[in-house]
Amino acid sequence: MSKRLLLGLWSPALAAWAGVVYLLIEIEVGAVADPIHPSRLLYYALCIAAPLLTFEPIGRIVGLRFYGAEATVFWAGLLTLFTFVSPNNLAVSAYLLFMLLLFGAASAVFLPIGYAAGFKLLTLKIHKHDVGRARREGYLAGLFIVLSAAMNLGGFYSLMNGLLLFVILVLAESFALSHKPGLEPAGADLATSPLELG
Repeated sequence: MSKRLLLGLWSPALAAWAGVVYLLIEIEVGAVADPIHPSRLLYYALCIAAPLLTFEPIGRIVGLRFYGAEATVFWAGLLTLFTFVSPNNLAVSAYLLFMLLLFGAASAVFLPIGYAAGFKLLTLKIHKHDVGRARREGYLAGLFIVLSAAMNLGGFYSLMNGLLLFVILVLAESFALSHKPGLEPAGADLATSPLELG
């Protein structure tokens, strides 16, 4: 599938996200009790279609085979839990599930951001083209979101605590990047990043 065709999927992705927002806010689908009501069935479908159409093209362009499927599972689960489960009724296990889904959804968003930022800012080609680095940075960003949310739920989040957590995670990534890679494999100079494809 060509890059142009993949990018063409973003228009229906935006339409699917608009449908999710419309059903959530205007129709108030979360208040519909019948689990097989047409509005809920449409919402279920859009909760799958929106992230799939958004993240699958990114995964194909960057070169991560299962990224689109993983992001779809986390985002669909997070949207469903957020919409149909009242926070007042969440047990400890449900809170843990929510944090897991939040971690996965946030990581999915920050992975391509980390890849693009690293491609522009890093100097070593082995780091610029490293999707493992981008995945690690996505996980660190997701961890920051989840730990910040956990601190907020515990009632001890503050700007200083958030800043300290951010600094710790940045230092962890800096140590990971400071690892001196070996020689680049033969032909690495001829490699072309997906971002450079026309």
